[in-house]
Amino acid sequence: MKFCTALLLALAGVAVAGPGDLADEVQAEINLARTAPQEYARIVAREAGGRQHIEGERVVREAIRFLEKASPLPPLRMAPGLQESARSHVSDQGPSGGIGHRGDDGSTPWKRMTRFGSWSGRAAENIAYGRHDARGIVVALIVDDGVRDRGHRQNIFGREFRCAGIATGPHARYGTMCVIDFAAAYKERADELAENAARAEQPFFRW
Repeated sequence: MKFCTALLLALAGVAVAGPGDLADEVQAEINLARTAPQEYARIVAREAGGRQHIEGERVVREAIRFLEKASPLPPLRMAPGLQESARSHVSDQGPSGGIGHRGDDGSTPWKRMTRFGSWSGRAAENIAYGRHDARGIVVALIVDDGVRDRGHRQNIFGREFRCAGIATGPHARYGTMCVIDFAAAYKERADELAENAARAEQPFFRW
């Protein structure tokens, strides 16, 4: 199993939705980008073009080229356990204004994910700070200005990922934060317990 993380500071935007609504909107934006990358290339051109970037306008052109060449991918389903994992990091880190993937409680992304179930294959986490609207969050993560390996973009377009959990909330330093946890496969804790219980009830034969 492999785990990767990516972090983005994007200091712009205005508040337009509550935390629950915003998380749903972020998922819809990610799924639009995954399922219709050529359409999303036009969105990136419109939303990011002409703005100031650490790497200049070339970073936007690169993102557009990536989207224009990308093949459509299946949408990500929302995994309640991953959503709880993301929410726990927002609740832990937001009030203190901390940043990064290690929580103020010492938790790592994979530890948070395993609190609510189990992931397999590959897992990843994106975090964005300072963006208040879903489109702004996703466009910034795809452009990935200043991130050499484009880790946020790679996670959003990870072919192996099939599910995600998203949470947003207030952040003491940057105003807001968005955590996105990805996994190739994820089994919620309740499903694990039910499966184990069913296995325990199966008759045991000794030959």
